[in-house]
Amino acid sequence: MKISRIQIAECPLPLPHTLRLGPIEIQTRDYIAVRIWTDAGVFGEAIGYPRGTPLFETMQSMARKIIGGNATLRRQLTFNLEQANVPGRAALTRGLSLVDIALWDITAKNAGQPLYQLLGGLRKNVEATVVAGYYMDRRSISDVCDEVGLLAANGFRRMKIMLRGDDPVFDRKYISAVTAKLPGQVAADAHWSWRTLTEAKRLCRELDGLGLNFLEDPFSAWDSKLTRELQRQLKTPIAAGEDVFGAGAMSDMVHAVDILRVDATTCGGITGAIEAINLAAGAGKTVLPHVFAPLHVHLACTFPNVEGVELIPEGSGADPVGKLLLRFPEVRDGHVIVSEEPGVGIALNWPAIEASASRTADVPAK
Repeated sequence: MKISRIQIAECPLPLPHTLRLGPIEIQTRDYIAVRIWTDAGVFGEAIGYPRGTPLFETMQSMARKIIGGNATLRRQLTFNLEQANVPGRAALTRGLSLVDIALWDITAKNAGQPLYQLLGGLRKNVEATVVAGYYMDRRSISDVCDEVGLLAANGFRRMKIMLRGDDPVFDRKYISAVTAKLPGQVAADAHWSWRTLTEAKRLCRELDGLGLNFLEDPFSAWDSKLTRELQRQLKTPIAAGEDVFGAGAMSDMVHAVDILRVDATTCGGITGAIEAINLAAGAGKTVLPHVFAPLHVHLACTFPNVEGVELIPEGSGADPVGKLLLRFPEVRDGHVIVSEEPGVGIALNWPAIEASASRTADVPAK
């Protein structure tokens, strides 16, 4: 099967309020959607966050290089893209990831199987870690306590909230209140708030006795040495890795944390995610994928060391990706049910994408 056409769209979807995650402020959730067509009429799809990278331009450049290529030689296509610009690997990786995911989608559809079955299949549903507490600057601590209580009543057994990161007094009070309501079920995301080990320890040592399920991203994605040292001094499990790519960096992160965060849209696609999951398994570590539940549920239903998937409720308004999808996996009693449709689980609503796109590109066969 030859690649005959590639469609790309950039979709910035407005959020109801400015979303503050540690030092980051977000006013729109930006997505890049990709559809790769073959001359056999089978197409593969992917969607991801640019996160400040020139992902649209990267995808345009990649599309021109792989058009006419053999869609069944997935590794050949992505390897050649990578080798064509070795110094630019960091900027290219999100693009490589989306290409890999779309090509896996073609492979699974051509085989007539959902991805989890194509990879071997282990189970048909997995536990969700649901994210709560968005827009905390507009809400009270008791509001979030009520939210997590309602989520627990709806069957969710693990939840994650965000630290402010710049207000230790507030964070201590906040975490104490929420963990008291649901001991052992609440995780906290620091969103790369700290730059030094000293700074992180001032708060983390006090949080260590509150029964957090895990503490996520205390440092930037590349500070695995600081992450490792903090993990060594805490009993609370640390989770990190959603923005890490490459076998070497991923291996360093695996040995720095108790829970590896993997994002197929960032780390090299399905191929890179499988490599990361296996690295974690070899070190005896578990994996919790980062958002994009329709895709990641397939990996969680394949590999025993993947604990589940992360789920941002549509009603929170914090991740409106559902507006760009034809369907979302069923969620039942705190578990995400894997799709039985052939493919990787991403079914893009292309008319909705075109309607919300700030720009599009269509690369036809030469």
